[in-house]
Amino acid sequence: MVESSVSRATTAQATPTPRGSKTLAWVMMLVTGVTMAYWMMWFMLPGGRDALAVLPKDVSYLHFENAFPVADGWLSLTALIASIQLFRAQSSALPWLFMAGSAGMYLGGMDILFDIENGIYTLWAQNPGAVSTEMLINIATVAISVVTLLWAWRQRMWLCQP
Repeated sequence: MVESSVSRATTAQATPTPRGSKTLAWVMMLVTGVTMAYWMMWFMLPGGRDALAVLPKDVSYLHFENAFPVADGWLSLTALIASIQLFRAQSSALPWLFMAGSAGMYLGGMDILFDIENGIYTLWAQNPGAVSTEMLINIATVAISVVTLLWAWRQRMWLCQP
């Protein structure tokens, strides 16, 4: 009887971690760090908001941007927990990856729609640094979110393993 419980424990420990999990863990850490750095720069660094904002004097634009920290905080938390669980080779990372990926898609969609409807991308000639940063954030958010969701979906059976 002792032998069977030992062999079960060994089998449970031998469950392979899906390929790419460590890379995705680092990407999730990067998402967390970059998002936190962005908002620290926006709120705490003198001149940071003006450097990041495409329309630093437009009250409506600033109200829109100031609505993001709580949702970005949720995205960062889910990405952080997912990365920790991936580094620990725990299948419980998957629900957190789905949450992070879907939060990113939602935030990216909201941001892109606002930018299109308000002509933000057309302001590149006036403020190339801030508009380029905005475009990079939009592209990276959607791309990382899609990759995260696809990876998690393809690895969903990992949750069912002992």
